[in-house]
Amino acid sequence: MKKIVCLLFVKLFITCALAQEQPQVDSLEFKADGTFHEEMLKEMDALLDLWYIKKQMGSINAGQLTDSNEEDCLDDSVLINRFKNLHTVFPLVFNSDIKSKVELYVCKRKRTSSVILGLSQYYYPWMREIFDRYGVPEELIYLTIVESALNSLAVSRAGATGIWQFMYATGKAYQLEVNTFVDDRRDPFKATDAAARHLRDLYNIFNDWGLAISAYNCGAGGVRKAIARSGGKTDFWSVKPYLPRETQNYFPYYIAALYLVNYHYEHGIPFAELKIPFAVDTIMVKKEVHLQQISELLEIDLEELKILNPQYKRLVIPAYTQPYPLRLKNADILRFIELEDSAYHYKYEEFFTPMKVYEGLFTGTPTNSFDYKKVYHTVKQGETLVTIANKYGLSVVEIRKMNNLSSNTVKVKQKLFVGYEYIKPPLKSDFQVKDTVIKQSVDLYAEGQKQMPIVVQNQTTNSPEIYIVKKGDSLSSIAAKYGTTARKIADYNNLQNINTIIVGQKLRIPPR
Repeated sequence: MKKIVCLLFVKLFITCALAQEQPQVDSLEFKADGTFHEEMLKEMDALLDLWYIKKQMGSINAGQLTDSNEEDCLDDSVLINRFKNLHTVFPLVFNSDIKSKVELYVCKRKRTSSVILGLSQYYYPWMREIFDRYGVPEELIYLTIVESALNSLAVSRAGATGIWQFMYATGKAYQLEVNTFVDDRRDPFKATDAAARHLRDLYNIFNDWGLAISAYNCGAGGVRKAIARSGGKTDFWSVKPYLPRETQNYFPYYIAALYLVNYHYEHGIPFAELKIPFAVDTIMVKKEVHLQQISELLEIDLEELKILNPQYKRLVIPAYTQPYPLRLKNADILRFIELEDSAYHYKYEEFFTPMKVYEGLFTGTPTNSFDYKKVYHTVKQGETLVTIANKYGLSVVEIRKMNNLSSNTVKVKQKLFVGYEYIKPPLKSDFQVKDTVIKQSVDLYAEGQKQMPIVVQNQTTNSPEIYIVKKGDSLSSIAAKYGTTARKIADYNNLQNINTIIVGQKLRIPPR
């Protein structure tokens, strides 16, 4: 009898301990039946809404694919044979559940799958190297298809962010910097390194890759509970019925992604021919700089810079006290090195005055309120404080402070203050002209000449400023001196080639 009581006590103690353990959810939040599938569809739709995908959708081959909504578009015997030829670090099982998830990728969402495969051409070669460095099976990189559809800007309703969908706490645990300006969870390189280490650590806990993958989704605590409920089983397929509903779906979706990568050609799904910069390099930036400064000075598409550097939430590289990485195409790296100092000074006050008054967001208006106007966001159906905060590069804590909110609940049509928009003031020369004319008017009136105040006319000169090219000058360096761009100077002077100017040449500087 004493043995029975002791056993019951031990079982009760373990159950309570497991119940108190809080799992770290690293993916989509726990959901009711069917909603995980809906979240998967949302992630895939969000991928096609990205600017650089929409921009190319008409020309890339994925645009010619036709999705099929037939319930049964695959032959079981063919699938079984193909699964037999897949070699992985864990045993594969084929059933109707896995078949339905394969159908999503290769039948119902062919166009999206083609785009995912096109993105994989950019991401997977170096992801494999990182996973190999940590001894993690390279086929686990296909988890990114389930997590984010290879969208580095993906954000779940629970706040999981980036291509690997790290939650804040887990990202911090793996040294991913997350603050007002930087979110390393959105940096594919750093996030992949962290994901490889995280999966390695989970495997060391459970000694089974199926359970490690499951723990990546629902947390180590969730898997431990499932193991306890299964009676101590230690492989995924035995533990699966006891896992959270979402995680039971998660692993089969991963198997379907594995199938897609290996057999997409058999279903007529090619790699979408996306124009993504493949030849890129990294340079460390030593001073704070806005991506738009670099965009304008080097004449690089700002959207391209954002895709190559997604970790900078406010488009600011905050190298105030330490260097930060900047990724550019190889050819642009050399131009940036040449014009680095010019980039830091180009329109500096325009881009960084708002940063200096950042603290004023919580306490009142900026000191120089003439240059700013308040910006508000009207809450739309389906939006949460998390999605709104991410849209404006804020944290939930910041947006709550700015609006004196006592909770994370927001209502449709509710207006939220989200910051200040910088208004470029009139040119200084305009003020000088007006001040001079008004002063003359006041002086004359004071001397008793009783003249009516002079009406201020636009007295700026029509003659453009002339610059004589010196040795070592380039059109970009000249543009930086005058707060304009090389392209504008070239167009203003009818130059056919922006890279060809000669010493002594006279250039007209376009009005600013």
